[in-house]
Amino acid sequence: MKKLLIACGAAAIMLGSCSGGASSSADKGFGDSLSTGLGTAQGMRLAADYAGIPEDQKASLKKDDILRGFKQVIMTDTTQQGYMTGLSFGLQLAGQLYRYEQAGIAIDRAKIYDAYAKAFLTDSVTPEAMQEANMTFQTLAQQAQQKIMEYYQAQEEAAKAAKENSPEAKSNSEKGAAFIKDAIAKDPSIKTTPSGLAYKVVKEGKGETVGKTGSAKVKYTGKLIDGTVFDSNEGLDLSPRGTVPGFGEGLAMMNAGSKYILYIPGEIAYGVDGAPQAGIGPNATLVFEIEALEVTPGN
Repeated sequence: MKKLLIACGAAAIMLGSCSGGASSSADKGFGDSLSTGLGTAQGMRLAADYAGIPEDQKASLKKDDILRGFKQVIMTDTTQQGYMTGLSFGLQLAGQLYRYEQAGIAIDRAKIYDAYAKAFLTDSVTPEAMQEANMTFQTLAQQAQQKIMEYYQAQEEAAKAAKENSPEAKSNSEKGAAFIKDAIAKDPSIKTTPSGLAYKVVKEGKGETVGKTGSAKVKYTGKLIDGTVFDSNEGLDLSPRGTVPGFGEGLAMMNAGSKYILYIPGEIAYGVDGAPQAGIGPNATLVFEIEALEVTPGN
């Protein structure tokens, strides 16, 4: 949605910068080619953005409506510079109005226009009046921004709750918990931490541990609980603060030469979002075999 609004504003500004002028017949062929090329490229760009919009939002963004609005702007006489300038300003403001209304703030567009016209048609504007108007608006804008932030936070929480309650996320959590429980039953040397991380010390190393703020050059293999390898490396510098929580917690305990196996529940791995590009589903439990080759302890 934001990309679409930005695209509309940019188009209006482009149109507003155009000026009428005589064109020779020799230029008509080029002009026709440019017109077709511009329309095709911009249309494809908008189509690509449109394809990424969630299906439930497309109901209010029908392609016919978008084309109707686009045609209304594109067919406007661009020699009317004043009108085009006003249209550009209005389209830019429309994006802000959309964000306000989306957050549940009631906007009276007639009042916006009346106040805008009254202020614009004033014979002169004193610095004092401008400062007072800006201060008043800034106070209101801060309150509006808070409402917008609350709206987006609520949306994110709702989306997260939906993911957490999805059949796939629940199934992955249950399978992961059963996998770790079974591993511990078979191997009592596997320990657990309050966060839910389970780990096995295959080999103790020497020296200071990585700690929360240190780093280490590690060799590792990451697997799903069905044995599928999704990542591996023969020597990568990592810091606990730059990895998923469960991996970071395990890495912090390691010293040079140590080898661990980490059993990381999805909640402290990639969470409900997972890592689709790596084939990791929501709340998927991960198993890492790690060897710390070199360690730089934290301060």
